[in-house]
Amino acid sequence: MRNLRRRVLPIAFLFAAGAGLAQAASDVQVVQIPLSMSNVHLIRGAVRSFLVDTGSKDDLPALAAALAREGVRFQDLAAVILTHGHADHAALAAEVRRRSGAVVIAGRGDRSMLESGVNEPVTPTSFTARLILMLPLDPRYEPLRADVEVDGELDLAPYGLAGRVLPVPGHTPGSLAVVLDDGRAFVGDMMLGGWLGGALFAQRPGEHYFHMDVAGNGHSLAALAKLPIRQYFLGHGGPLSQEAVREFLGREGAAR
Repeated sequence: MRNLRRRVLPIAFLFAAGAGLAQAASDVQVVQIPLSMSNVHLIRGAVRSFLVDTGSKDDLPALAAALAREGVRFQDLAAVILTHGHADHAALAAEVRRRSGAVVIAGRGDRSMLESGVNEPVTPTSFTARLILMLPLDPRYEPLRADVEVDGELDLAPYGLAGRVLPVPGHTPGSLAVVLDDGRAFVGDMMLGGWLGGALFAQRPGEHYFHMDVAGNGHSLAALAKLPIRQYFLGHGGPLSQEAVREFLGREGAAR
């Protein structure tokens, strides 16, 4: 496929994932799993399930327990989709792949970050962000090479899900959004929901603390908001309504 590099996938896997039998987006359940530093989202279907992001490197016990509460085993995962390559979102991807056999999908622009297993420099967007940069947070995690690298639109139907993956560069060069056909979207760190990681006012959108390309993230978010998305699931806080996001973009545009 043009604009897409993928390893050869076994035919048996595609049948197991439900190739040609994509579950209607309205038939899948979304479960937000708050972990130590970020949200992971489980898209649970009747046959196979999907994980959007994996959390930080010490989150494995909490992630496993959350999946078990939902009746989902690691082996039930068809794919892991990384919204971007930062340590609080991608650190467990290699381990989850080992346990599940799931395909890891990531943006091609984040290849160097994923393969080195360390966060690349970011631009703080506020005074609070500059203070956060002073904290002794470990940016390292187990390196990995994604099975599918995306730099154009990717249809998820072959994996058994009615939806698509879209490049949304800005927060990182390889940032991705997962947009289900029913209007639910997973946008990683394009925005923040509330304060203190969503502990306060989780449904109030705001600028994320950091981006690698602040203007680029703004352009990607504005383009995404033109799509018929009714609900945005975030890496921190959320979810957000379509109305809240459009009001936020209006305020941001007026401020510029």
